[in-house]
Amino acid sequence: MRITNQMVTSGSLRNMQKSMQKVSKLNEQSITGKKILTPSEDPVIAIRALKLRTTCDKLTQYKEKNVKDAMNWVDTTQGSIRNIIGHLEDVYEYCTQGSTDTFYTDDRNKIVNELKSLKQAIYDEGGTSYAGRYLFSGYKTETNMIFQNQAAKEGLSYNITQNISPESIKVKNVVLNGVTPENLDGILAGSSTYASPRDKSVYRLQLAYGDLDSTEFSLKYTDAGGTEHSITPTIMSTSQSASYYDVPDNGVHYIPETGELIFGTDVYNSVKSADQITVDYKKSHFNVGDLRPEMYFDCKQTKTMSDGTEKVTDYTVSKEGQPIQYEVNFNQYVTVNTEGKDVITHEMGNCIEDMAQAVQDVLDIENIIKKLNNMLSDPQYKDNQSAVTQINKMLEDADVELALKRENMQKLFGNNMTNFQNFMSDVSAVEAKGGTTYSKLELIQKRVEEQLDDFDELKSSNEDVETEEIAIELYQAELAMDAALATTSSVIQKTLLDYL
Repeated sequence: MRITNQMVTSGSLRNMQKSMQKVSKLNEQSITGKKILTPSEDPVIAIRALKLRTTCDKLTQYKEKNVKDAMNWVDTTQGSIRNIIGHLEDVYEYCTQGSTDTFYTDDRNKIVNELKSLKQAIYDEGGTSYAGRYLFSGYKTETNMIFQNQAAKEGLSYNITQNISPESIKVKNVVLNGVTPENLDGILAGSSTYASPRDKSVYRLQLAYGDLDSTEFSLKYTDAGGTEHSITPTIMSTSQSASYYDVPDNGVHYIPETGELIFGTDVYNSVKSADQITVDYKKSHFNVGDLRPEMYFDCKQTKTMSDGTEKVTDYTVSKEGQPIQYEVNFNQYVTVNTEGKDVITHEMGNCIEDMAQAVQDVLDIENIIKKLNNMLSDPQYKDNQSAVTQINKMLEDADVELALKRENMQKLFGNNMTNFQNFMSDVSAVEAKGGTTYSKLELIQKRVEEQLDDFDELKSSNEDVETEEIAIELYQAELAMDAALATTSSVIQKTLLDYL
């Protein structure tokens, strides 16, 4: 076959262009460090790159955002729980002192205030927040677990349904017919009768709240056979405070002021074996720092708006809880939140209030004794033999009342030693669970970091060129291209005469 100059030239140029394209490609890879710049260059590499990059992006999200956020949430929660345990330990110390009545009279006011401050400190931990979200409020992360200010409780009333175990009915020791110096004049005039103090044990069921409404109240219990029974209690007013605990055997007193139900002996014997007690009551007045009912009970909230209209919202407490979960790795979720009802209970606050009131009762009778002693030297009474005799009688009875109230206080503090040990045990169990969650997150964080390193390496292996290899290939390609240029130039310079 005859080889023409045009054929030689075309073949030489075509091969030279291939060499130049290879040099250009290798030079491009050397500059960018990437095997391809467009998917069309190698679809297999492009598809694999998309998958690996997506995986790396997700792992980066888990590592830098999700896991860290989850760990911070748990860590902040743990700090708050430790504070609660610390406050409970402080209350337990008071229980130890009170069980032996090592309080000094001058310190009783301080103790009352300190106990109430500890109660509020425990409740305040329920308002702990992280990154603008309340930690103990379940799914309602925008709502504080307590009424944090006046505006938060403004215009609110609740119809609360509280399901209670009969085991919550406790024996309470009370003193009836307390000595009242203000009644002296009436006793001397014959318009008032005088009765000596006496102690009594009553069966008390403490509701979650005090200062309740006296309307819209119902009390039911379900017996072991599943039959529901209703009880109509006597609703006591504040003017009947002297009769709060003087309940007949077949009666029940509902005391809205204190949130107590006092059962007569016969009623208690019927109720104590019940499967469940259900109490529906209304509360319209809250204090700043009170726990929100919707965080604990099925209830109906009524909010009175500024224009007088009412907005009604029903709340139901889920038996499954309200877990907030973070995705911390592929298809791996961790629950990070702790619900407030698991670490802060109304029973804690009620026990503290009971102890504070017991100390106040002792303080009050001590002050009454001081007042009666002062009355003996009062010109109004000191020359009146009947008055002196009555005051001395009242002093004797006041000493008896003091002894009874001190005994009741000691028993109450002693019983609460066990209660607060149980509270601390329950909260410590929640803390331990949180610690386990944090340790798990640390392991997940380490695993995610390892996975990210592995996939980064795979991504680099798929997309990136080896600098040393590409440099050698580029050098060889440039040599080949230079040789091609030299050969082509020498071939193209020759004519047909050169071959004759």
